[in-house]
Amino acid sequence: MSRWPSDTLRIALVPGEAALLRARTSRVLTSPVRTAASLLPLLDAALSEPAWQCPRVEVVLSQHFVRQVLTPPPGKALSRAEEQALVAASLREIYGETATHWQVQVHSQPPQYGLVGAAVDAALVQQLDALLARHGCRDVHIRPLASHAARHLPARPDGWWVLAEAGWLSVFGGSHGVWHHLAAQPADADWASALPQLIEREAAQAALPMPVTVWIQALGAGAVTAPKTGTPRWQVLPHDSRTQGALALAGI
Repeated sequence: MSRWPSDTLRIALVPGEAALLRARTSRVLTSPVRTAASLLPLLDAALSEPAWQCPRVEVVLSQHFVRQVLTPPPGKALSRAEEQALVAASLREIYGETATHWQVQVHSQPPQYGLVGAAVDAALVQQLDALLARHGCRDVHIRPLASHAARHLPARPDGWWVLAEAGWLSVFGGSHGVWHHLAAQPADADWASALPQLIEREAAQAALPMPVTVWIQALGAGAVTAPKTGTPRWQVLPHDSRTQGALALAGI
């Protein structure tokens, strides 16, 4: 688990759990309800304690709470507002009017390739911002797990990236540092053994051929070993298999 400076509080939200991590001190809060909103009253109470009061906060949202999209290639350089609009339109095509209530983050790519968009419930972000402001947090960053986890990949990944959490898989395919394919799905306890079939299926659906290296990044999903197949080449990124749930995400 990463050790963060004492002037930064890391908060992670996963279905049914919130974790707080500050330097070497951690705490896990649990809820019988698996929505992100059910965790906010627990956070509100915990942040009233002096040990967790901190002006700088980084919030990591489980991919369970995130919807991602790869847009059509815009074909030209876009302004930031135009990128946001293109991602929002692509999300509405998939999810309908529900997507109008989401807050969008954009990962820019060269204009001949699509933009990568991540969306979370705007009401959740607003409630989190307000809650943290009430507790004196002035420097707040709320991001999807993938934004944090991608920093552990090679600078220009060539191949497939499987980001695994308890109950959820996010799959990204790319070459020369550009993402060409995205997918996500629920995962059961045997998700690791099904990876060869998963990658084969996603590769068949990808618009472009992808290199055959697969990085497996498991966070809070227990011990993982690479599938025993010669192709593709499997690489398991370092992880602490003893740390479970939200606490594993807080330490990324």
